[in-house]
Amino acid sequence: QYVGQVMWSAAHLAMVGTSFTALTMALLVGHHAFACWNGDRRLEDEHGENFLKIKERTSVIPFQAIWEGRQQLPEDYWKELVRAPFILIAVGSIGAYFAHPYMQAGAALARNSGLSAGGILDPIFLELN
Repeated sequence: QYVGQVMWSAAHLAMVGTSFTALTMALLVGHHAFACWNGDRRLEDEHGENFLKIKERTSVIPFQAIWEGRQQLPEDYWKELVRAPFILIAVGSIGAYFAHPYMQAGAALARNSGLSAGGILDPIFLELN
């Protein structure tokens, strides 16, 4: 989650670019960094040497332990990626990518006002106007 939060925060900071976003992203990344540290500390306190043996073979950074030779992928690792949930996410992401022009066209049809008439909350909000 830490690495994902860093990537997500960098992308949103690049997109929004405000000082508020920079502060928010720094706090989110800091929170996740603390969680990594505290999780390791807690597991070491609880499991001692057994945890340290596992920690030597793993890494918080994705694939680092594999690149450094501390772990090896099994021969059939690719089978993990060819499962229904992964395929569904891939197909949905690709479909959403190609559907963006249609989504943008639909969004352009909506009025850019605070209230579009015809909603179920009209009786409440039309009285306020």
